[in-house]
Amino acid sequence: MSDNVVDFETSKHSHLHKRKEAKVDAIKRAFRNARGEADPDQPRSGGKPGRKTRRE
Repeated sequence: MSDNVVDFETSKHSHLHKRKEAKVDAIKRAFRNARGEADPDQPRSGGKPGRKTRRE
């Protein structure tokens, strides 16, 4: 007999775990938006000001 056994359950568990994490992140993002808080995953629109150099 052949020893080529494929275990679908282990890959299925990791896939389901990633989907659950994505769902939790989406719910957290929705609650933050409902409260009017800024989303920490997105960069701020202003950013850092550029460095000013002096010319003499």
